[in-house]
Amino acid sequence: MGLVLTNRLNREYINSLPIIRFEGEVVIVTDGQQADEAAGRLMTETYVGFDTESRPSFTRGTSYPVSLVQLATRDTAYLFQLKKTGFSDGFVEFLENDRIKKIGVGVKNDIEKLQELRKFTAGGFIDLSKLAAEKGIIQVGLRGLAARYIERRVTKTAQKTNWAQPELTWKQQIYAACDAWICLRIYPRLLADTIDYRQFNEDEAEVKKDEWERRIHLTIDNSYDKK
Repeated sequence: MGLVLTNRLNREYINSLPIIRFEGEVVIVTDGQQADEAAGRLMTETYVGFDTESRPSFTRGTSYPVSLVQLATRDTAYLFQLKKTGFSDGFVEFLENDRIKKIGVGVKNDIEKLQELRKFTAGGFIDLSKLAAEKGIIQVGLRGLAARYIERRVTKTAQKTNWAQPELTWKQQIYAACDAWICLRIYPRLLADTIDYRQFNEDEAEVKKDEWERRIHLTIDNSYDKK
């Protein structure tokens, strides 16, 4: 694993990377009892990947509530269809638990939208975007962070599909699962990265692809991946 020594990755480099896909088990959670059971299993974890999806809006000033909550372990992704599950007591208990670290990108907005549906006190959430910005990294979205720390490309082809529909397509399921799961892959590498990217100029963004081979070795605590 190496790191590119620049605070911005150019589009050419990102698009040259192989696509990463979630290949574990996908569990669709469709009622309150299933939500409590899934939350109970997740309560045994230390780290859980987190993301949400909402029906896309193509009209200025119009937005829709969260339709899907994705929670992922190393090998299983749970997709909670909120219109069917509601906010079960077990699910809320999980969201409020400080011990379990829920790792995502831009989690503040996700939490606020969930709190519009039911009030709860968020606990244990970790925002990869915030951690990356503190290091001087400019592209703090999931696609940029995956390219930087996993050297893989996250596809966004299902992003603008209808997440409120009763039955999710297989393409939606894999997309949603990957967005939560990959946060677990990024997190330990981001923590282990001690570089202050503010030392690099933004104009380094246009360096040629063959210059992206300037790498440094990054030591990662492999014990994390075994949890």
